[in-house]
Amino acid sequence: MADAVPAPEAQPDGEAATGGKVLLATEAPLFATVVAEPSPTKSPSDERVSAAPAPAPSMRRRIALALFAVVSLLFLWVVAPILPPFIIAFVLAALLDPTVRFLEGRGRSRMRAILTLYALGALLFILFAIVLVPRVVAQIQDLTINFNTYSDHIKNSVDSMLQHNTKVLLWFGIKQKSLQDLMQKSVPVQSAVAAALGGLTVFLQSIVSRIFWLIIIPLSTFFILRDYPMLRARIIFLFPEAYQDKIDEMSREIVDVFGAYLRGLAKICALFALAAFILFSLLGVRYALFLGLMAGAFYAVPYVGQLFNAIATGTVAFLMERHTVLFFFHPGTHSIGYALTVALCAILLQNIFDQIVYPRVVGGSVGLHPVVSIFALMAGVTMMGIWGMLIAVPVAASIQILLTSFFPKLVQTPPERLLESPPRPLA
Repeated sequence: MADAVPAPEAQPDGEAATGGKVLLATEAPLFATVVAEPSPTKSPSDERVSAAPAPAPSMRRRIALALFAVVSLLFLWVVAPILPPFIIAFVLAALLDPTVRFLEGRGRSRMRAILTLYALGALLFILFAIVLVPRVVAQIQDLTINFNTYSDHIKNSVDSMLQHNTKVLLWFGIKQKSLQDLMQKSVPVQSAVAAALGGLTVFLQSIVSRIFWLIIIPLSTFFILRDYPMLRARIIFLFPEAYQDKIDEMSREIVDVFGAYLRGLAKICALFALAAFILFSLLGVRYALFLGLMAGAFYAVPYVGQLFNAIATGTVAFLMERHTVLFFFHPGTHSIGYALTVALCAILLQNIFDQIVYPRVVGGSVGLHPVVSIFALMAGVTMMGIWGMLIAVPVAASIQILLTSFFPKLVQTPPERLLESPPRPLA
């Protein structure tokens, strides 16, 4: 009788037959299936507690930012006296960046483009120092040596004019018969002269006391200009993403306005200095080079600069001895007619520049209404003196850009029904 063949045993769950060998699931971890155990039952109160947001991190972050802002403002307040040269360096870097990018577009690296600008600036400075500075210094020294003589001539001339025109001056309430009495008893004149001299003295002292800026500003400008694209991008990146494109656009417009205005103003001042030097040389005015450079510098100060240039050139012309002008005219010593002619020519030259040359060189780079420009100049001189007057116009233009960006209706053309109202019937 044949042996009975045993029936195959059923393999338990979790086993697999491979090559006659039985593998358990525990022996093949790569193919094992992980079964998640049911989580313990949560009460409704636990679900409400876990669903609520945790306010602590957000509140701590806001407090930390507020403290950081307060500490930063206090630090800036303490170091405020040393900030101006670094602010000027950053502004110069922003103004020079378009030129650097232009040179980069011509195949130069950014470092080579910056070094090219610095080399050109150094060359111009050396030429100015070699060609013009010695002559200007010589004229200033001559003016200083003869200052007492000139002041005596002015005093005697004014005294003579007051004594010979007593009846006419009485109509204007002027009873004094000497310049000394006029200065002592005329409070408005004395206060005006003292204020003008005081302001000029403070301005000159501020320039002399900031000689070290001549080292700090170029050095800081170099490093800021080298990294300017990254610095600008990082500053804009601090704002929310929804506003970054708008801030990028507004910042470029503001930099363009400042750059166009300052570059145009530098050109117009240089051209006016050259034209004034040629005019004063033709008219035979003494110290023509010094007066021409001074006229170019004061051309940047609207309204006040024109009056100052006219008075300065007229005074120098009045103090001159008899000489020849244009090979034909021979004005006498201390000629009032010659002095008035020189002063009027200086005023006429500046008006020609204001009406013809200035619009072509500077153009509509600012785009301010004339009344807004006058208000900006008065506000600038009230807040910051001469320096405020110099930057008042581009600052006002920058504020105008910001306002028109947030309120577009300021630059939109109003409807015709508001431009011309229909005539009202007569009663």
